[in-house]
Amino acid sequence: MKVCERADRLRDAGVEALFVVHDEPAKVRAQLLAGIEPSFPVLVDEDRQAYDVWGLRRARRREIWLDPQVWRSYAALLRSGERIRGAGKDALQLGGDFVVDPSGVVVFSRPQQRDDRPAVGHLERAARDAGA
Repeated sequence: MKVCERADRLRDAGVEALFVVHDEPAKVRAQLLAGIEPSFPVLVDEDRQAYDVWGLRRARRREIWLDPQVWRSYAALLRSGERIRGAGKDALQLGGDFVVDPSGVVVFSRPQQRDDRPAVGHLERAARDAGA
């Protein structure tokens, strides 16, 4: 998780990272967070109410499993020494990245299309631009 590596830079930009997951806490600790000690909150939303509010959709199976780019990304991660973490109870649930200013206004919003995330630097810039 690149955000873990850059948590201090995000704080310097005046923001705090927050992860929202939809699996039960034991599974999140055993799979997603195995070997990672995040320095920010990880919230569990098993009913996916936050996902609904933020408009985060589920992908179609073919969007994920039949996309050659997804397989290339996983191959590149494995070659670089990354470990593929286990899928949760719904591997098709897409996430998103948001920057919210101190007054609660969303100043950056990017629902996930597949296994794509904006660069952490992009989120830092959005936070600085918002004057967070």
